[in-house]
Amino acid sequence: MLYLLRQYHLYIVIILSALISCARQGAPAGGPKDTRPPEVDSLRSTPNFSTRFDKRKVELKFDEWVLLSDVATQIVVSPPLAKRPEVVLKGRTVVLTLDKNEVLRPNTTYTINFGASVKDLHESNPAKDLRFVFSTGDFIDSLGFRGSVVDAFSGEPVENIAILLHENLNDTAVIKERPYYFTKTDKSGQFGFQNLKAGVFQIVAIEGADVDLKWDGANEKIAFISQPVTVSDSLKVMPALKLFKNQPSFRLQNQQTGRYGLAKVVFNGAADSVRVQWQDIPGARMLLEKAPDSLSIWYDLPVDTSWFMELRHPAWVKTDSASGLSRPFADTIRIKKLNRADFMEKHQLSFADAVAPVAAAGQGRGKSAAPSTPKPLRQPPKTVIQLHSQEAMLAFNYPLQTFDTAFWQLQLDSVVVRQFSVRKDSLQPGKLILSTNWKQGKTYALTLLPGALTDFWGKTLSDTLRRNFNVTEEKQLGSLTVNFSKLRPGSAYVFELLNNNTLEATRQFVAETDTYQLNFEQLQVAGYTGRLLEDRNKNGRWDTGNFAQKLQPETLFTKKMDPLRANWSLDVDFSAEVVSEKKRKQ
Repeated sequence: MLYLLRQYHLYIVIILSALISCARQGAPAGGPKDTRPPEVDSLRSTPNFSTRFDKRKVELKFDEWVLLSDVATQIVVSPPLAKRPEVVLKGRTVVLTLDKNEVLRPNTTYTINFGASVKDLHESNPAKDLRFVFSTGDFIDSLGFRGSVVDAFSGEPVENIAILLHENLNDTAVIKERPYYFTKTDKSGQFGFQNLKAGVFQIVAIEGADVDLKWDGANEKIAFISQPVTVSDSLKVMPALKLFKNQPSFRLQNQQTGRYGLAKVVFNGAADSVRVQWQDIPGARMLLEKAPDSLSIWYDLPVDTSWFMELRHPAWVKTDSASGLSRPFADTIRIKKLNRADFMEKHQLSFADAVAPVAAAGQGRGKSAAPSTPKPLRQPPKTVIQLHSQEAMLAFNYPLQTFDTAFWQLQLDSVVVRQFSVRKDSLQPGKLILSTNWKQGKTYALTLLPGALTDFWGKTLSDTLRRNFNVTEEKQLGSLTVNFSKLRPGSAYVFELLNNNTLEATRQFVAETDTYQLNFEQLQVAGYTGRLLEDRNKNGRWDTGNFAQKLQPETLFTKKMDPLRANWSLDVDFSAEVVSEKKRKQ
């Protein structure tokens, strides 16, 4: 009896071991990696490319276990459905069920593109080109074309952009209606349409179109083909669509009037056409400083009082409802009464790029400093790179009224340099220009003593300012020649030379032929990028497009150049035919 009991226990152990072994099965170690994507078992799935389709459910059974992911973004139905279908995974079968209230269009070919939503269980290999096509009519439409979307400014491809095909050619269709067909761009900015019907369509691309496939007209970027496109056998590849932020109505975006002496207004576009008129206050002094998208009005008042100014722009017009006539209007800004005495006591002149002093030990935040507490630790003088053939630019944090070079000291290796000159910048009231016979490979030390500067309000420099200039040797620099080709004769161009994000130089020219050459001397050793703008309206800057006016954004051509080496001359060929080098390589 004992023997039988032991045998029984032995059998139980063997069975349990076998079960545990089965439960722990996995892919054999060291075997080849599974790279084969899952495939549809067509014999056990809803037939693809069916005509007179009237089912409410599509079932796709796969030859292996699969996962379902990113259904909302990956699965695209075109023409778009009114209701989002339900998509679930049942075993090895993906089941797509139409909403019970969904009404399919008659005599229409539908395409369900599953993207990368279906992947195998172990290696996540996505099913390749997984599409289900059906027609509610007697035949499957077979036309199609390919294209791409790039950012209009950078030339980079843009992913997940909806490409919309509208039968309604009215501009408002993009805002009010869902498209007849749509698809999305992949990671390389490419898109493709298949199984289209013949016809004439308006083609646009919009970002953020996951919900309603309509353009909001303001915040979402858009790209478009200027003329309606005929879909036919001859249409294979579309020109690249350039995605841009639609040109907004010119408006005041921000105003900074909270401190005495400065009223700054910022716009959502170029500010050069804005006209400013301020309140006439006897004894007041006003100084207007312009920037690309802002205006700074420096002011000094004889008494503390509130005041106002009016801003006008050619685009600011209102239509009278009674007469139908358009009349200009102004934007009025009121500056509140502020304390001049407090401002005069606290503000200090310094270099515009000065770093705030670091507090010494014992000056903790929120603690009052005792009389014996050390002053904040001053930063060492900033050293800037200076070219021996150029003047030095000195930018300050406030506009200047006068300067006195008797309180200026320029030294070369501790030897005083007496031959130098200083003048104001005619466009920037807070900038001075220093000229001298710079010696290559040397370092100069500039010291501005108290009294060296007087600002717009009559306050003189009370501190000492220091700056060092490291003059680069000629042999440490390089030169660059840019040879342009494929230009449009008669067109205006702007060329920008960038070192990372720093703009090193800007040149403007009008092409007389399809070629042109620019030379740049004494450049720092670096890897430069060139950016060429075809300046359509000749305003010297890049302008975006306008969908309502069928105005495409201005074309930019970019090229990353080979690194410039010391004592080297680099020749670069720059084609105004390729938007970007990266795009050409793709």
